[in-house]
Amino acid sequence: MVVKIEGTPPASIAISLERSLQSASWLSLADDAAIALAERLAIALDVAFNTGELKEVPQLAQRFTAILQQLHLTVETRTQGKQEEENDGSEHRENYLRLLSTAPNESAAGITKRGASSK
Repeated sequence: MVVKIEGTPPASIAISLERSLQSASWLSLADDAAIALAERLAIALDVAFNTGELKEVPQLAQRFTAILQQLHLTVETRTQGKQEEENDGSEHRENYLRLLSTAPNESAAGITKRGASSK
C-alpha cells in the first residue's frame, strides 16, 4: 500500500508497476514483451510528469493502461476474471450430462422430431 505524505512527490509509476509485477504470479515468460513495453511506458510517463511535458501523457497513459489490462493488472480485469471463474457453467454440469445421456429415440416434451408429422 502506498501512503501519500503531504509535501512528498507522488509515487513513481515505474516503481508501482514493478511492485505490481512482483505480485502477479499469473504472468509467464510469454508476457515478457508486453511487460517490457509497460516498463518503458511507465518510465516515459514518469519523465513526462517530472519534467512537466504533459503533451504526450494522454496517449502514453492510454497505451500503458491497455497493456495493464492485457496483463490483468487492473482492478477491472482482475474482477472480471474472478466473475468468469464463478460463472464457468459448472452449476449446469448435471443438466448437461443428463441431456447427453438421453436415449436417441426420446424427444423433449411437446417437441416433435424433424421429419415427423405433427398430426
